[in-house]
Amino acid sequence: MRRDSHNEEGRAADSPRALLRTLLVGYKAADLSAKLLEGDVTCHVLDIYHRHAIEKVWHAKCICSPHLPEGPWDLVRFRTGPKVMPGELSLDLLQEIHLLKPGKLEIDFVGRERDRNDLVSKIKDDPGRVRSFRAEWPASVPGGERLFFASYPGCFCHRRLDEGGLALAEVVSRELSTHQPTNPPTRQLLDMGCGCGLVGLLVAKSLPSGAVSLVMVDSHARAVEAAKENAERFGVEAETVLSDDGTPARMDGTFDVFVGNPPYYSDYRIADVFLETAKRALKPGGVCYTVCKNAAGLEPVQRRYFPDVEVIPRRGYAVLKSVKA
Repeated sequence: MRRDSHNEEGRAADSPRALLRTLLVGYKAADLSAKLLEGDVTCHVLDIYHRHAIEKVWHAKCICSPHLPEGPWDLVRFRTGPKVMPGELSLDLLQEIHLLKPGKLEIDFVGRERDRNDLVSKIKDDPGRVRSFRAEWPASVPGGERLFFASYPGCFCHRRLDEGGLALAEVVSRELSTHQPTNPPTRQLLDMGCGCGLVGLLVAKSLPSGAVSLVMVDSHARAVEAAKENAERFGVEAETVLSDDGTPARMDGTFDVFVGNPPYYSDYRIADVFLETAKRALKPGGVCYTVCKNAAGLEPVQRRYFPDVEVIPRRGYAVLKSVKA
């Protein structure tokens, strides 16, 4: 680990340490210490889970937002490196820090010195250049409109289509279209871990206008930002929720359909959060759809919440379908 001080203004902040307005960027609860949090310190995170962990462990001031908070900041400490965050996100945040014009910047880099130097040079060599890291890519379901989704660094599958999400959207769109009665009531659809909104928005756009009322939930602030932007671009009325604990209690028992593409790491502990949310959010008779590469891992977890699980193969993935009793 190397901590590097780079003064964006060519001067060091000369306030006493305890009085410095300091912004910590890229730090998780496990990275912090009492010394780092001395003075007027604000932590910034992109994922609401990390905010809650910082507040619980350190009782520190923490902001979760898609972009860095405006200053003025006397000091910004930026923790980054290949094992900390993707390179494009690191460069995007470094550019945001540069635009904030802090009195001083310290880079707490985890990794090789040449990687740190390469990152810093991208700003130093052309400090006035402002790059856009927004990406767009197309997706569609059979018979549906081709949509161009926007995403940002930090979003799941930032620059590419997620095949598992597409498989899930295709299965759900087909099933809802097949069982579409004449003059049906509006279905309430919950997209959990929505990312940029791929699954929920593809399903909503594949059905007649007004057939679906969509809620999209994610713990990542940039994912919620992208999902909201995409819903507006596609003309889909949707509510977006930033949460690491599922939907608010006011939504319990209100949904007809749940869709989720839970991450596979942490021994499916996050899948438990998804499926617990599905069970309490769905109405009786509501349908839960999840997707994974291999049903053997996720199916036992889903059966803890829904005893009957149907496995539907699609695109080399398994879509798991359950009906709430």
